[in-house]
Amino acid sequence: MNLLFSILLSLLSFFATKKEDTFTVKCMVEMIEYRGEAAYFVISVVDADDNYLKTLYVLGNDKTWFSDMKAFWQHIRENNLYSDENFYPLIDGISGATIAGGQRQIFPLQIPIELMDQGHRLRFETAVEDKGYHADDVVLELSQAALNEQYTGSGFIQQIKFLSPKS
Repeated sequence: MNLLFSILLSLLSFFATKKEDTFTVKCMVEMIEYRGEAAYFVISVVDADDNYLKTLYVLGNDKTWFSDMKAFWQHIRENNLYSDENFYPLIDGISGATIAGGQRQIFPLQIPIELMDQGHRLRFETAVEDKGYHADDVVLELSQAALNEQYTGSGFIQQIKFLSPKS
């Protein structure tokens, strides 16, 4: 009985530790007004040289349009992050619905704690069919202080704001 209890306690502490390895923040994205298809997003952590460290969130799950996000697609191809059988990227971010012009959406980002305050950046990459692509629609320092600010996009994003950050 003691052995079973010890194993159960070890498993519980393992899963509790894993949960503490991420920092959760709600992200509100508001789009500029435009007509046409909804925007695809990739929200990633990149280092100072723009190397992808982690994909946090993907908005849009139709794999046909992933190649429109050129920097993200190059990363997928160079690192063999897709399967030839079904041509679907093996990404580590959550895939949610796209956001159309003028719309607003709030979703949680799970940020690994070890990536916070290390000189990395949070990059929002956007693409809209027949309207363009913005590799750096919004780029910000990945720090606790930066997550308390509001940001204006340079492409399809009107603004980004982080709500109720908690660790």
